[in-house]
Amino acid sequence: MPTKASERNYQREAARESPKRRAERRMRQRARYAFEKKHGDQPTDMQVDHRRPLSGGGTNATSNLRLISKARNESFNRAGPGGKQIGAA
Repeated sequence: MPTKASERNYQREAARESPKRRAERRMRQRARYAFEKKHGDQPTDMQVDHRRPLSGGGTNATSNLRLISKARNESFNRAGPGGKQIGAA
């Protein structure tokens, strides 16, 4: 069962985050910022998504990003290795 947000220590998690993972997260944030700068502010029920996932060889280039609904972006079964999507989208 997932940990409740009220029980998580986010400061400790951030301090323990590896430099590689921190750099990857920062690259995703910069890509999201570039997309929003190009296309304007987005509705809160929409998320920036990678057309080709980073785990599948995709990039953070603006051409690989798209705007889709939050429900669609978070609806995949991600029980595969490394949290990869299982089956067809």
